[in-house]
Amino acid sequence: MQRIIIADDEIIIASQIGECLTANNYKVVGIASTGEDAVEMALDLKPDLMLMDIVMPGKLDGISAAAKINKALNIPVIFLTAYADEEMIQRAKPIGPYAYVLKPLQERQLLAAIEIALHKNIMQQQLKEAHDKLEQRVDERTRELRIKSENLEEMNTALKVLLKKREEDKNELEEQVIYNVKELVMPFLEKIKASRLDNRQKTIVEILESNLNDIVSPFAKSLSTRYLNLTPAEMQIANMVKHGKTTKEIAETLFLSARTIESHRDSIRQKLGIKNKKANLRTHLMSYS
Repeated sequence: MQRIIIADDEIIIASQIGECLTANNYKVVGIASTGEDAVEMALDLKPDLMLMDIVMPGKLDGISAAAKINKALNIPVIFLTAYADEEMIQRAKPIGPYAYVLKPLQERQLLAAIEIALHKNIMQQQLKEAHDKLEQRVDERTRELRIKSENLEEMNTALKVLLKKREEDKNELEEQVIYNVKELVMPFLEKIKASRLDNRQKTIVEILESNLNDIVSPFAKSLSTRYLNLTPAEMQIANMVKHGKTTKEIAETLFLSARTIESHRDSIRQKLGIKNKKANLRTHLMSYS
């Protein structure tokens, strides 16, 4: 049952309004005869609606009393007035009254104004609650996104540090490999070349020397970076083709048949994207030197 306070200095009219409201299932929780009493009663009882006569005795008229109530409570106010005075209406506008009901009061008009005011107030409260919840969710989501953004920035910073360290380690390793090949392996290979070798052994040593030179040259790095799908055998054959070895020479050196070498060459051409059958494989491989 909705609780209503009536503020009207005319006791008879206030009593009649009370009887009308009670008969229509509203509960009259108080009747105030002055503006001051209306404010005190409203703050104490916190009704669902105020019926406020604009012209009230005392220091506070109905408009001033409603303004004080509005500052403390969110309850709808319906003004009762015997005057349709424009100046008075302009004074009341900032308060945001839900309705003006002219005296002498018509029961149907009063009840309609009360029902509309209560319904409007409920809708406004629900809208405010929904708005507050939405703002809360937006604030929570904003905080979550800010935290995730900060975490992501930290992860990006850490990743950059790791990538930089990885690149530094990679460069250091490459420099160490190159140094070891030049200072430790190549001198030993020179001694082998100076010994007595048959033709096949010379070929193997030449290939070994060529491969070691490629380790410290851009060719192997370029080829392995661009064509990771080549098998180790194809990489070996591609390297020998690049150094001018024929199919027969490669077959003899690797103890494979010429047909197997040709099959590997065809696979290399396909993986390197050499569609023109007339294109020279060695020329193509030399372009990565």
